[in-house]
Amino acid sequence: MAALRQLKAWSGRSFRDLARLARDKGRVLPASTLGSALTRPTLPSMDIVIAIAEACELPPDEVAEWVRLRRQLAQLEVEGEPTADGAAVSRAGLVTPYLLPSGPTSFVGRKAELARAGHILKAEGQGTRTVLITGPAGVGKTTLAVRLAQQAVEHFPDGQLFADLRGPHPQSGVSWHVLGVFLRTLGVSSHSVPAALEERINLYRSLLAQRSVLIVLDNAAADREVQALIASGPRTATIVTSRSVLPGLDGFRVPLRLLSEPEALEMVKRMIGAERVGREQPSAFQIVNRCDRLPLAVWIAGARLAARPDMPLGALARALADEHRKLDELTVGDVAVRASIELTYGALSRDQQEALSYLAQINTVDFAPWALAALMDTSPADATKLLDDLVELHLLLVHYTDNAVPRYQMHDLVAAFSRDKAAQILTPAQTERARLRMLGGALSLACAAGIRINTDFDEVPFAAPPWSFSVQTRDAVLDDPLAWFKDEYGFLKTLAEDMLSSVPLPAAGLIVALAPFMQLSGYFDDWLHLHTRAMGSVADGPVGASLRRNLGELSTIVDDYPAAEHHYRAAIAMLDPADEARIASTSAGLGYLYRLQSRYAEAEELFARAIDLARAAGNDNCLIYATTGLGVTLMEQGRHDEAVAVFDESLRRSEAIGYLPGQAQAWRCLGQISRLRADYAAAERHYRTAERISLSLGDQLTATHARCWLGDVLVKQGKEAEGRRVLAECLWVYRAAANRWGEAAALHCLAEAQLSAGRPDLAQRRAQVAVAIWTEVHSPYWLATAKATLSRARQSRDQADRVSG
Repeated sequence: MAALRQLKAWSGRSFRDLARLARDKGRVLPASTLGSALTRPTLPSMDIVIAIAEACELPPDEVAEWVRLRRQLAQLEVEGEPTADGAAVSRAGLVTPYLLPSGPTSFVGRKAELARAGHILKAEGQGTRTVLITGPAGVGKTTLAVRLAQQAVEHFPDGQLFADLRGPHPQSGVSWHVLGVFLRTLGVSSHSVPAALEERINLYRSLLAQRSVLIVLDNAAADREVQALIASGPRTATIVTSRSVLPGLDGFRVPLRLLSEPEALEMVKRMIGAERVGREQPSAFQIVNRCDRLPLAVWIAGARLAARPDMPLGALARALADEHRKLDELTVGDVAVRASIELTYGALSRDQQEALSYLAQINTVDFAPWALAALMDTSPADATKLLDDLVELHLLLVHYTDNAVPRYQMHDLVAAFSRDKAAQILTPAQTERARLRMLGGALSLACAAGIRINTDFDEVPFAAPPWSFSVQTRDAVLDDPLAWFKDEYGFLKTLAEDMLSSVPLPAAGLIVALAPFMQLSGYFDDWLHLHTRAMGSVADGPVGASLRRNLGELSTIVDDYPAAEHHYRAAIAMLDPADEARIASTSAGLGYLYRLQSRYAEAEELFARAIDLARAAGNDNCLIYATTGLGVTLMEQGRHDEAVAVFDESLRRSEAIGYLPGQAQAWRCLGQISRLRADYAAAERHYRTAERISLSLGDQLTATHARCWLGDVLVKQGKEAEGRRVLAECLWVYRAAANRWGEAAALHCLAEAQLSAGRPDLAQRRAQVAVAIWTEVHSPYWLATAKATLSRARQSRDQADRVSG
């Protein structure tokens, strides 16, 4: 105690200064605690001794000497007598080791991990305690292990052992080598250390059987090597760090993730000062995010800035923005992110190294196993095995979709490293062939998925894709085609855009194949953007015509009727007259457009032509699509009996081939007939059936078309509150989808509902907006309907005014 007080006086620092310096070195020790500790006659705790020594900025060897002396005194308190050589020796004659390295000064975060793991290490009355810290290269596993060990040091008075298992010794001899070091550290003379591995293990475990020792095994690579170094005594505990998940090792697992943005920023602040960070805070945020919030990378960036106090943070942020320079920039002294990842990479098999190089060609956030299967020209099962191996080594992350399908993701720094390696492993020709296989695989799956969800779009017109999956593989991957589209949409969209410039036809074909899903999901902005881009690369031929046809459909949905007519007519002009199926579907689309504009004679002619061509081509979906369109044209002209016969025929055909979109449309149209005939109960049943089928397809917009008229007939049946609620929900959906026709329909039905409730003022306002929209989009039939409602609302309001007057 006298020596500690002299040390404090020699430092010239106050208790407050010592507390601050201790905190900078990662040790929480209030000034009041220091002050009271130095006035007691009892032996201070190890934490206080180390904190004071480090705060006084003693070199590591002198700190270690203070630790040794404190341990010697603690041992004397137990045994009552000094040893001959002055070392702290147990009754068994073993030296008490203290091999932990010094802790970091820039430790941030990990509070939850420290708390949970610390509880495991300090728990008493249980068997061997093992904490396994896992994570990718540079995530801070060693740093956490050392901090955890330091916080638990008082619970292991017989010492701490530490070994870096990534040392220069051959991997096959790691445990043999480390056991020799541990035994000699514990006081076993060199000539008494056994030569055989099993004998070393037995002696090591016997020596630690009744001792309270903490063992830290850093950078473990294999379960077998680690098992040999874990002592089985009830008072020992082990901390293991590894880049692999070590599935065969039992213990409490602590998987480490990247730092949060505030934690990464805090690390930089501790290294270069909060004031400097505050002056260039936007650049500081860029730096930590371009380091991907990987602790090692953030630490290196902070160290570089600390070594160059005049360097603007913006300069380093710009350097890290260059994908090709990033890994080279993240180097300081002999510490480098590239070298850290290289250690893991060097232990991979050739297939695993190739897999990383192929995955570096993917320019999306995540991907499914089929993408790697296509890149490597292998089976999805083999690709999944490779991916899971890389996940175990923390080179990839995995998460699961709502459909319980795995999707994999490569850390940005690992991706940058893998791209560098790909240039060494793969030739440009191999890379290009791999990307073509991935595009071909995506195209074959997207086309098959589109057929299975059974939409009214044409099959994609393309020559044989550059590569395709087998039928069996497609069946396995597309078990749920709609769910597959949802999971893969972002990947497919990015892939198509990336490949448009190099292989425009198959890339544009993939965009055409995405149209059914974009329609079902309401992704209208993407629909317009992707098809417009593709038309810049493919201006004619069957693929160009399909792009135009799809844009005609989109323009119809968003009520841009002039653009829709332009696209449909351009598509027909591009098509070969012998291509009956596509001429049929495009003619049917144009017929629908003319029907919306009340151009009934032209619509009937186009629908009749589409029906004949679709029947000749054997395109049942298009036949049903055109037949239903003809029925709607008849219905709007007041030819209800003829329309019912056509709708019944469409429903029969749709049910015969399992064509769900056709069934939904037929039921909705039959609901309209029942509504016009004032058979509201039948109309409700038909609308509900149509809504249910559309929702089963994930088609929210089409379901809303049925639901809108459902709200109207609910009001007409006296269920005003429910009907108005349904109509209000539909209005929100239509506005979110920018569907002006639907918005007008919902407002018209709400006007009718307000009239029914005796609120002519509200009815008039809603009817006026519906009239304005249907005037804008030029839909005469429905404009006339809305004007009639508006007239009734005005009359009702005038009558109410006369009564009140």
